[in-house]
Amino acid sequence: MTRSIGASLAVGVLAVGVLTTACGARTTNTSADSAATSGSTSSPTTSGSSPASSASGGGDTKSSGPAKCTTADLKVTLGQGDAGAGHAFTPIVFTNTSGKDCTITGYPGVSFVTGDNGSQVGDPATRVQSGGATVTLAPGKQTSADLSRTNVGLYDPAQCAPTEVRGLRVYPPDNTAAVFVPLDGQACSKTVPNQTPLTIKAVGQ
Repeated sequence: MTRSIGASLAVGVLAVGVLTTACGARTTNTSADSAATSGSTSSPTTSGSSPASSASGGGDTKSSGPAKCTTADLKVTLGQGDAGAGHAFTPIVFTNTSGKDCTITGYPGVSFVTGDNGSQVGDPATRVQSGGATVTLAPGKQTSADLSRTNVGLYDPAQCAPTEVRGLRVYPPDNTAAVFVPLDGQACSKTVPNQTPLTIKAVGQ
């Protein structure tokens, strides 16, 4: 009888030990799983906040001024001319026909031509180095560049080779598209040594 009670107690103690060991292993694994889950959810949140913060502060808020006037923005005409001492002085007028402000600066390219799609006659206008300024043109406003033409009769016909012309080919400053401006007359078709039959000033003078 005593042996049976002792055997029963031994079996009971052994069972409790096995149960305790099993419970301890399960608690440890649950803690490890919990830690792994916690780490996987916090990491993307931390890494994702940095780019958002950087993007919100990296924009350029500076505003730019008016763009340059293109040939399409401008109407090109000739203003009221003047004459004296064998020269004719005529302003080339640039009017902003667009719906926005634009800027114009520098020298137009100017040459005589035989027609609106005709051949160039003689040398292009020589620039008169006398300053100039950047002009901002509001819609409908205008500025001009002064053109000077020498009477071809002042030159030796053999050197000048006078030729009938129908107008001017004008490139607005800093543009590669030209417009035709009617102007009948004569121009030297040859380069006259040491002479500048056609000269142009910058806009804004």
